[in-house]
Amino acid sequence: MQTNLADKPRQLNEKWLLLGTLLSSTGNSMIWPVMTLYITGVLNQSFTTAGVVLMIGAMVSLFGSFVGGKLFDHWRPYVAMVMTSIIILAAVASLIFFNKWPLFAILIWIANFGMGVEQTLVNSFATTVPGQKTRVIFNNMYIVLNIGVVLGTLAVGYLFDYGFSLLMIISTAIYFGLMLIIITKFNVSFDADDITDVVANNEKEQVSKPEMARKKFKLTPVLIAIGALLFITYLSYMLWETVMAPHMKTLGMPTRNYADLWMINGITIIVLQKFVSNWANKHPYHVSVILGSVIFALSFFFLIFVNTFWQIVLVFELLTIGEMLQSPQVPAWVAQITPKEVAGQAQGFVSMMISSGRVVGPIYSGVMMDHGWTNTLFLSVFIVMIIITGLLALTLSRRVDKNSVT
Repeated sequence: MQTNLADKPRQLNEKWLLLGTLLSSTGNSMIWPVMTLYITGVLNQSFTTAGVVLMIGAMVSLFGSFVGGKLFDHWRPYVAMVMTSIIILAAVASLIFFNKWPLFAILIWIANFGMGVEQTLVNSFATTVPGQKTRVIFNNMYIVLNIGVVLGTLAVGYLFDYGFSLLMIISTAIYFGLMLIIITKFNVSFDADDITDVVANNEKEQVSKPEMARKKFKLTPVLIAIGALLFITYLSYMLWETVMAPHMKTLGMPTRNYADLWMINGITIIVLQKFVSNWANKHPYHVSVILGSVIFALSFFFLIFVNTFWQIVLVFELLTIGEMLQSPQVPAWVAQITPKEVAGQAQGFVSMMISSGRVVGPIYSGVMMDHGWTNTLFLSVFIVMIIITGLLALTLSRRVDKNSVT
């Protein structure tokens, strides 16, 4: 028997989207910071094994992103969201009791798949929120996401010594709350008139319904360049999640300083993102993304020369500013330059390129670190990112006479 909820679909309120993002980010941030530590320190597996687990998890998440895009465009987004929330909840809840090797890795991969699907679906739902431009929605989501990172890492810092199961109990409660929000608030309509203005009013194309129905997601040169930039950005970002902890230990810093970095990163984003986004919203997407990418890349160049904690903090702050300029703008930019009829696949493309970087990052950094090429590692990601950013700028310059990229 159908409920009134199913009979009366409505528009998605931004506050529920943001609350869902907060819960998802908090729950996730209670898992990823302790993955390597738990696998090596508690399960007594090698660092190579931990890297393989992370790599496969990223690959599974990539596949989940692809599935999420297809489900949003060609199936029932609401049902897909509910099913995905149940998958994540079941995997995390199982980790309370089944957290020995190798079942731990299998459950983590199941959770990774669900999180990949969820990330794409949430981003796709964000393009349907009425009343604000897409870039504002994504900026707000980005701030809330980082509040979740702060809360999650705080919980890990204070509770990990009391046992992994306690962290999973709290994470399970959080994902249960997320599931309830999805069930009660995400059954929304997708009428064309309700879709967020992903294109500025003076840039909207007037297209007939038959033409709209024929639109498909196509990889344009600009999208390819954006995808490559996402790939190298998140490959580089994985260095902070994988090699920076042992690198800082090599420099004589205690492990707690690594946790402090992420706390500072999250607080910086919470405090400054509104100011950064207000500036970014006054400029075309590509200005913010390219500037942010250059700043992000420069942080890895300066990382070659640092050897104290506060120097690393300053470099991480530089990276954070670049991240704030780039990351929340990209999904909104992609939403703007692709037809709304393929919103799910477009956001799936974004998530897949992010996940691809996360797949390659641990492998690449691991090989470089095994050979003792730490500075070469930092220099290489700096050079590649500058080159790709330059190619994106060149691609855009060739389309300067068109309005679709701004």
